[in-house]
Amino acid sequence: MTLILKTFLFLQLFGIISSNYNAFFALMVTNPTVVQQVNQIEVNLTKTDSQFIKFVHNTSHLHVRLNTIELNDTRLPIIQQFLKDLPKAMCNVSYSIPAIFEGTAVKANTTLHGKMTAMSSTVISSVHQRIYSLLNGTGIPSIDEHEIFHPRMDIVELDNRKHEDLLQIMSNGTRDFKLNTGDFIKEIVLFNDTASDGFHKEIGRALLAPCSISTVRLFKPELIQIEFHII
Repeated sequence: MTLILKTFLFLQLFGIISSNYNAFFALMVTNPTVVQQVNQIEVNLTKTDSQFIKFVHNTSHLHVRLNTIELNDTRLPIIQQFLKDLPKAMCNVSYSIPAIFEGTAVKANTTLHGKMTAMSSTVISSVHQRIYSLLNGTGIPSIDEHEIFHPRMDIVELDNRKHEDLLQIMSNGTRDFKLNTGDFIKEIVLFNDTASDGFHKEIGRALLAPCSISTVRLFKPELIQIEFHII
């Protein structure tokens, strides 16, 4: 089998596998100061080069992406119970998750993101690992985009085409971009991985709280039936 054919078959298989993973957990970053600082970064970039307009993230939907999972109709009761039990399972890890930023960085020559402090990175990584361990006990397949999880909040994401000019602007700007505050997040949200109307539709959420306090969760199973298209 030629190398080209092997590569083609691998890409086909990878596309099928990737398309099945259709939901993800996230921490929503809504602190007004964070939003204001990110908005100023985006304004500075778009003023420098108007091409950035189509690549900046909507500041109404700033988030830190966690675990990616595969859902279908038969797993509805499982994920509903999972969200119900998640606050209790998380309370010994963190019920107020710090998302504190210390500047920006460029990753993979395409993405400008907010860098986490070491403390925030450690806590969020623990949350990510706890969710991963809990999912293993449910039979719901989960996958991580990276072998080593590095929590981050994306601000600008260039497409697959080469944009050396924009990359240079982003890289140079990391020295001056101001992002030095943060948020303490008290809920984990589950989203459909297919973007709709500018962002992903919420499937459900788990409201975190200390172990001694009962918690509330919200769940929208109709979004799984409507939005997911399993191959």
